[in-house]
This record gives sequence, structure tokens and C-alpha cells, in this order.
Amino acid sequence: MPPLAGWTLWITGFVGKSPALDHVMRLLVNDFFILLGICLIMLGLWIGHRDRSKREQLQRTIMNAAVAIGIAALIVKIMNVTIPDLWPRPFLVDDPIIRESARHAAQTIFYFPTDPSFPCKPTAVAFAAATGVWLGNRKAGIVLYLLATLWGLARFYSGVHFFVDILGGAAIGVLTALFITKVIMPRIEPLPTWAMKLCRFLYIA
Repeated sequence: MPPLAGWTLWITGFVGKSPALDHVMRLLVNDFFILLGICLIMLGLWIGHRDRSKREQLQRTIMNAAVAIGIAALIVKIMNVTIPDLWPRPFLVDDPIIRESARHAAQTIFYFPTDPSFPCKPTAVAFAAATGVWLGNRKAGIVLYLLATLWGLARFYSGVHFFVDILGGAAIGVLTALFITKVIMPRIEPLPTWAMKLCRFLYIA
């Protein structure tokens, strides 16, 4: 089992004790709810500013974040394919106490995912989006960081990930967005500029 595995027993122990909390977590852990919220915020930033120069700057930010999302998801996929499972999901571990508590949480709040536990792909994607946006718009970035954190906590609460899975996914997302924005995009100019010109030509920017 991973480090701090006992935390899973603590967090999943709350499941079933508060129907209101379970309902909120059931909404947050959903595969689409927070992801849709992130996409809508990014769309709003893409089209929402009246000043042309500011809008173009925000569109660059969203383009960088979108690329970071794709690369972060790809990194997780490659890790899942090339690296053997480091440990099973919480509801599959050998420890019967942790296993049964996590199984009860997953049945109550979510379902039983079959992909590897580490790293957590949703947090990788969400933190890539949050970091990419934060580098261009601090206020929107903070909102996305909040959503990303809630998504990770909901996955932890529902017993489908260990805490270290959440941290691993978040680290991949943050580092990927920083690398894409600060290193890759400046080095491949003028390709990003051409991409933005194509978007304007197609009337989508």
C-alpha cells in the first residue's frame, strides 16, 4: 500500500454519516460536473473580454492550458501503460478494514473504476487547467484551483483513490502546465501565433 494509506480509512469513515455531505460529494466526484465547470470558465475567458488586446492575451492563456490538459492526460496514460500498478485501488487492497471501508464509500458515492490508482487522472487534468489559466489570469486560476481541489477531495472521500494518488496527479498537472507555458510555447513560435491566426480566420477567436 502507498504511504499514508491509513488516511483512506479515516476519510471513508465519514461516508454514510451525513446524507447531505454524501450528496455533495456524489455531485463533486462525478466524471463530468467539475470538468464541465472548468470548460465553461475557460470558454468564458476565451470569448468574454471586450478589449481586443486583453481578449487575445486570454485566448493565448486558454490555448496553453488546453495543450497542458492534453499533455497531462497523455502522461498519465503513458504511465498507466508502461509502469506496472504500484498498488491497487483502496477498495482492492489486502487490508480488510481499509478495503471494506473504501468499498462501502465507492458503492455509496461513486462506482468501482478499473484503471490504475496512481496517478489520479482527473486531478492531473484539473490542475493542468488551473495552472495554465492561473499563469494568465490569477482570479480565474484561483477558482479553477478550488474546483480541482474539490474534485480530488471527492475522489479521496469516495474511496477510489489514495491521498498520494491525488497528490501525484496534481503534481503532474501543475508541472506540465508550467513546462508547456514557460518552456515549450515560447520555443515553438511562431506556431502558437499561427494557431491563433487560424482561429481568428475561422471566426472562433
